[in-house]
Amino acid sequence: MKEVNISLSNIAHCACARCPSFPGRITELIHMDMVTKLFCGHGKAKAEVTQRGCICDECPVFKEHELKGSYFCVNGKAE
Repeated sequence: MKEVNISLSNIAHCACARCPSFPGRITELIHMDMVTKLFCGHGKAKAEVTQRGCICDECPVFKEHELKGSYFCVNGKAE
């Protein structure tokens, strides 16, 4: 497993915006000023998450960094 850096490339490839747990709410979940997704890299969402399915394992960032786990928005960043 490789650490997920907060980079423009990782943000661009992140699947969080397509996740069924965040339909139309991604802007409410801003955890850092420049980051509106990439929970595997920076940790839990500030807003409450209604778990409606997780697509972390389908994400290019997840695959590239050989991550394990799911619901990083709920469970915190990948370690």
